[in-house]
Amino acid sequence: MAKTVRFTGLVTGLVIICFMLAGTAGLVGAPGLPAFASAENNRPEYGQVVLVIIDRITLDDLLEADAPALKNMALNGVLGLMTTSPAAGYPRVPENTYTTIGAGARVQGGSSAVLGFNSLEKYENDTALDAYFRRMGINAGEAEVVHLGIAEMERANAGLKYEFTLGAIGTALHQYGFTTAVIGNADIPGAVPADKKTYRQAVAIAMDKHGKVDFGDVSARTYKFDPQSLAGVRTDYAALMSKFLSLRAQADFVVLETGDTSRIDKMGYISGNDVLRENRRKALAEIDDFLGQLLEQIDLNKDLLMIVAPEPPTEAMERGNFLTPFVMAGRGVSKGVAWSGTTKRHGLITNIDIAPEVLGYFGLPALIEKGDARNNVLLAGQVIESRKSRNPVEVIKKLNEDTVFLYNARYPLVKGYINGALAVIILGILAVIFDKPAGKYMKPALVVLTVIPGVMLWANYLPHPSIGVLGLEIAVIVVSVTALFTFLGRKKPLNPFIFSSGLTVLMIAGDLLAGAPLARTSPFSYDAMIGARFYGIGNEFMGVFIGSTIVFAGLSFDSFKGITKADKTVKTAAILLFLAVTYVIAAPNLGANVGGTIAAVAGFGVSALTLGGAEINKKTVLAVSAMIMIVLAGFVAYDLSRAVEVQSHLGRTISLIREHGISEVAGIISRKWAVNFKLIKKTTWSWFYFTSLLAILYLGRMLPKKLAMFRHGYPWFNKLLTGIIFGSVFALVFNDSGIVAAATMITYAVAPFLTWLIPVQRRVGK
Repeated sequence: MAKTVRFTGLVTGLVIICFMLAGTAGLVGAPGLPAFASAENNRPEYGQVVLVIIDRITLDDLLEADAPALKNMALNGVLGLMTTSPAAGYPRVPENTYTTIGAGARVQGGSSAVLGFNSLEKYENDTALDAYFRRMGINAGEAEVVHLGIAEMERANAGLKYEFTLGAIGTALHQYGFTTAVIGNADIPGAVPADKKTYRQAVAIAMDKHGKVDFGDVSARTYKFDPQSLAGVRTDYAALMSKFLSLRAQADFVVLETGDTSRIDKMGYISGNDVLRENRRKALAEIDDFLGQLLEQIDLNKDLLMIVAPEPPTEAMERGNFLTPFVMAGRGVSKGVAWSGTTKRHGLITNIDIAPEVLGYFGLPALIEKGDARNNVLLAGQVIESRKSRNPVEVIKKLNEDTVFLYNARYPLVKGYINGALAVIILGILAVIFDKPAGKYMKPALVVLTVIPGVMLWANYLPHPSIGVLGLEIAVIVVSVTALFTFLGRKKPLNPFIFSSGLTVLMIAGDLLAGAPLARTSPFSYDAMIGARFYGIGNEFMGVFIGSTIVFAGLSFDSFKGITKADKTVKTAAILLFLAVTYVIAAPNLGANVGGTIAAVAGFGVSALTLGGAEINKKTVLAVSAMIMIVLAGFVAYDLSRAVEVQSHLGRTISLIREHGISEVAGIISRKWAVNFKLIKKTTWSWFYFTSLLAILYLGRMLPKKLAMFRHGYPWFNKLLTGIIFGSVFALVFNDSGIVAAATMITYAVAPFLTWLIPVQRRVGK
């Protein structure tokens, strides 16, 4: 146990020193909460926030349209792309995407999300005001617009395992004395069936948690009949402008629903593609004329104007493009590309960033007060900033192309890899069990498994006219690199894995230190289109990084004769390597992966303790647990010392725990395990991981003589196998897609292990 204590102390000391050095720079100038605005002085200190909705358009639609006002605004303001994901598992439909924007959190709207009405509008044989009282049990007061679907929307989201506030924007603005308005709709009055004719989902953006909007008009007065239009009606922009001007001095936050592009897309199923495109072109031209008039009424030195498309057109979604254009101009906005602390990517924001941006304009915190302080809701998104760019349009176009490519390529390439990897492992196991010399031909295939992730890191930088061509290019490179590594490592059976693991460690570390330009566009990494992660290191490469580091360390030590005598040198080198990789994975400005940090400390900690001669027992587990707590505490302190907009999701999580108490921890664990358990039950990753784990644990027992030879020939690698197993188990338990990280991690253990066990003429120790 003394050795265990000494190693724990050494690791802990080095970790603390690293955090002291890393955190010092961030401890100065940590910002506080913005000052609250006052209801009495919100004008003229604050102008007006106007959110114009042009739904169901893509970046190409915007750039190709005859829309000089919109393009001028994009070129001289902030241009970006916006993700459009609602609550996980729910489709991108107006009911969900609009409600998500208004809530500042990923939610769904349910079928009632479109039920916004003028208070005095006829509904259910009387007025919407009366219907509101029947449904809510409260009086809407002087609200000009009410939403009648709040109760059903709350029930639709009851299963979400995180806090949210429907109508968060309106709720927060009302709490501090600001007023809201919504004008326009996307109705299709002639739709069949009749229940598909009302589309007032824009109310869900401006309303408060009770479904009330101070001012506005979402009635039939905002459109006019037009037999030449695909939907039979089109927006009456004169009516929209008239209502807007009447509210200019009253409403602080105004949502303007242009409606026509949404109507056209909904009617696309009955029209030809040429008709659809022509109608969209005309609609965008009319919207641009309206926008030009609007810009004459808005003071961009004081006001804030945002152009938002809550969801892409159907045709774009069929092609795997779920991003929409975002444009912003006005007070405090400089020319450039959009950026938010949620994505930390130039040109990309999320739909949950709109709410914090609106509140931030009025100097309000992104915190919705629900009465009891412990029930406050911290909005999930962050304010939108402008980042300078020489050519914003080209940057955004490239971002759109890369993201669509990644989304479409990810499934076939990653699915092909894991299915192929499972087949190779099974064949390798059979080659060991049946003990036939022909099994030696499986060895290059096992090396391939450790080469592919490194090659996939560069996938987006290869010519890719199609996914098939890209797959062929990857295959050619992998075969070539495997042949090279096999030739260079021909003197010892496991030498090829030194090259594959070592180069992989170097590439991943270099990429993260450079800001992850490769990982962000690799099909083997996270997908911004889905929105689960936008920066740092994803679970696929996190598993690869940890597994390849441990394997590289063990095989490198075994490759030098007499290295076992230089215990201190080996142990010091191992600890320094493990600490460096842990830092890269954990640092909020680098890997920013909390679950990966836990897995890294577990895997590297057990590896270090094993190298020191410690046995795996309760005391060892306690020592590793202590290391994990120290490392996490250090990075939490560092992340919280930084400005809010650059904090990682770790810092935001701690803020949530501060607001909601320890119950938030249970919610986080529940959410992550719900995702993880689903993956464990339904994916090939599970088959691969558990097959590989059983192969390592039981093949050696079945072949004791070969295992003895393995321990003699590769003593360091043999010891470090335990670290990989521990790391993979912790990755499995503490990540929302932990089975993926566990599987990629154990690849670097099972491939060389099977390579040794497969029969071939060899000499002990060679």
